[in-house]
Amino acid sequence: MSINTASGDMGQREEVAQQAGRLLYHGSAPYNYNRPNSYANGGTAPTYGSTTLSSSVAYETNPCPCCKPMSTSRRAFCIMVTFDVLLLFVLWILYTQLSTYAGTFSKRFMKEVEGYDFKQSLFDIPLLSFWRFLVLIFSYAALNMRNPWLVALTTFGTCVFLLIKVFMFNFDEDLASGQNTLDYVLIIISFVVAWVECWFLDFRVLPEEKRAEIEARGAVLDERTSLLGRGDHRSIGGTETNDQYYSPYHTPHDSDDEEGSKRYHSIPPSSVNSRASSRNSNQLSLGSQEQEYQRLAGGLFATAMQLYENEEGWKLDNGDEKDLSSGCVYSKQLPELGGKFFKLKGVVNTTPQKGFEEIYFNTEDSPAWNPTVLESKILQVIDEHTDVLYNIAAEAAGGMVSARDFVNLRCWKEMNGMMISVSKGVTHPDMPEQKKYVRGENGPGCWVFKAVPGDPNKSEFVWIVNTNLKGWLPTYLIDQAMSGVLMDFFKYFNQRINYLNTLES
Repeated sequence: MSINTASGDMGQREEVAQQAGRLLYHGSAPYNYNRPNSYANGGTAPTYGSTTLSSSVAYETNPCPCCKPMSTSRRAFCIMVTFDVLLLFVLWILYTQLSTYAGTFSKRFMKEVEGYDFKQSLFDIPLLSFWRFLVLIFSYAALNMRNPWLVALTTFGTCVFLLIKVFMFNFDEDLASGQNTLDYVLIIISFVVAWVECWFLDFRVLPEEKRAEIEARGAVLDERTSLLGRGDHRSIGGTETNDQYYSPYHTPHDSDDEEGSKRYHSIPPSSVNSRASSRNSNQLSLGSQEQEYQRLAGGLFATAMQLYENEEGWKLDNGDEKDLSSGCVYSKQLPELGGKFFKLKGVVNTTPQKGFEEIYFNTEDSPAWNPTVLESKILQVIDEHTDVLYNIAAEAAGGMVSARDFVNLRCWKEMNGMMISVSKGVTHPDMPEQKKYVRGENGPGCWVFKAVPGDPNKSEFVWIVNTNLKGWLPTYLIDQAMSGVLMDFFKYFNQRINYLNTLES
């Protein structure tokens, strides 16, 4: 049977595959998705071989931005903007009531409005708030905009107007009477609320919606990937190569290659090299940089085992030690090794080999199920056990810690029944520092998978990390960010393992 098919047949196969995936994933008949197109803004759809999954396949509907459902944080922002205009209007009414000039309230009201004078009237303060209300509600509620420029514009305009107002307004009348200080309150509150609106949108609303989009994209990719199989890179109508397949752990000797090497997974063709090609290239001399990478990786195992085996001095930061299924985060100061270390410890429902394969060899697929990572890419394969990885960590601590990128040297091996991976930050010529991200630097760290005694289908997972996030960040903020990221990672990793277990069963 030829694998070259007509475009009409391929379209039918795509549709059948979609329907089968939905039945497996949801346990019900196919239905229409109503999810945003994650690849609209300059991104590319995921590819399998030479076949690209277009947005029409990934999502059956592609609603315009104004038709998307409003997130909870965006609704809270709209309520805040509405509260802003109502609060300032009420304060202005109270200010007019307490003013001592022009007799009755109606006369004072008319003087503020009809006899408006920039130096004596504060009617422009609620009007300024109403202008912010119109711009922000129209932009972020009606149009569902996804950038912070308009709220920045309203905040800037408000600040400029209030600065001019402070210098030109006549405070002498109310100050002399000593009976009305609401003019100060009106100006200060208007200034503060404008900045609060800007902060809330930029650091709460937009980051939360971005994380939600990543999670939604991951759900769609998981559904599609489960049908095609992870690591299936065969091209339609093309030739097949050995690098497009992988050998599971403990593959029998001489089962699929003459050398019978134990290897997990071929790195996809999109990477610089494959594990198989690197095995053959080991017969040739490595460059000085590759030899330095190997030397550094070899020395990391002694440090990693020292960190792993020494249980003294670790302080519990997050989680419940009695419930390791949800994970715990510990911290410890080790100045001689680079400062503060964090340790994530938990139990996952899989064997050490399967858990290690998913987290290490399928690392380039991790952004689909792990929102704490925006991108993960293998830059270079040094040998069967060593490579250089580039990844981008998502922002943390509610957006107060911006996204960071890292370049890490990784090396793995099996030792005493444990699957161990060690890592450390390095430099690589293929990935200089990017202007878009702050380049973080990781100290020595490790992943360890060990079977739970008495239950070989469960594994104790330990991740020890030491990182320098760079930038002017206070220590408490770094601690909060690291603890939260590790707990989030373990939650998403557990969900991924449970999902794979469901597919297998």
